[in-house]
Amino acid sequence: MRTKPSTELTDAAALFPIGTVSEQTGVNSVTLRAWERRYGLLKPHRTPKGHRLYSEHDVERVKQVLMLLEQGIPVSRVRDVLDNRVTPPTLRLASSVETDDPWRYYRQHMVRFIHHMDSRLLEQIFNEAVSLYSLELVAKKLLQPLYHDLAQQQQWLSATTADYAFFHEFLCARLSSRYLQHNSRANGKRLLLVNTQATTKHVETLFLANTLSQHGYSVSLLSHHITLDHLPLVLERTTFNALLVLGDAVNLAQLQALITLYHLPTFVSGSVIPPDAGNALHTLPSELADVSQALDLVLETAHT
Repeated sequence: MRTKPSTELTDAAALFPIGTVSEQTGVNSVTLRAWERRYGLLKPHRTPKGHRLYSEHDVERVKQVLMLLEQGIPVSRVRDVLDNRVTPPTLRLASSVETDDPWRYYRQHMVRFIHHMDSRLLEQIFNEAVSLYSLELVAKKLLQPLYHDLAQQQQWLSATTADYAFFHEFLCARLSSRYLQHNSRANGKRLLLVNTQATTKHVETLFLANTLSQHGYSVSLLSHHITLDHLPLVLERTTFNALLVLGDAVNLAQLQALITLYHLPTFVSGSVIPPDAGNALHTLPSELADVSQALDLVLETAHT
């Protein structure tokens, strides 16, 4: 998704509002402000009314920050690396759990709050994590591994089923709220996101809906007892720019029939696309951070 730069301050350099930077990088506005205020990672321009405007250099710096966070460097030390005051290997020698191993710190607290069924404190630690890191990174490093571990644990120790159920309900509620909030402001291309296995992939679907809506896509989500048979009526009523289907056993022949009928670029998870599938059927990236870029590339090509 791309938005034209602002020319409110200068014509010499492209300047982008915070919403555009959020769409381009996947880092929400709250996190960008926190990186600026708490860690001095960004120094955006300001309009006379105080609105932040970011340069291309700022956007590239955000991407550099994301790369360092992905390598396990805590946000509190990223500026030292970017300013060449310290090298990444040095950081790994630090001993503070809270500042130098944030994922272990957050996980310990989350497990404790889950055991005590304390949704208020669980939400506080969730909000702190997503205010400092992108949701994609928080999902990859913290939420998805913990969710998976709790699901596995209750399989061999049924007494812990309540822990899994509590965390499942918390994630569904919190991610649904964030998705609706971002989606209400999204004005980009329309996506139909379909989960054909709601009982096993609902949280995964909500993570994806959050990522896409935060990048500016307008997402319509279908996840309750939905099958591919239900889609023709939906596609007759409303025009979408792309279809995304989650499921472990998606009928590719049925999908190709929909593509032929509605000329709709389609992404499917967990399936190997056959060579003769055509140019409109694509594999959905497994990494949340890669999904928006993949959609951007395909939809921009389709538009041209």
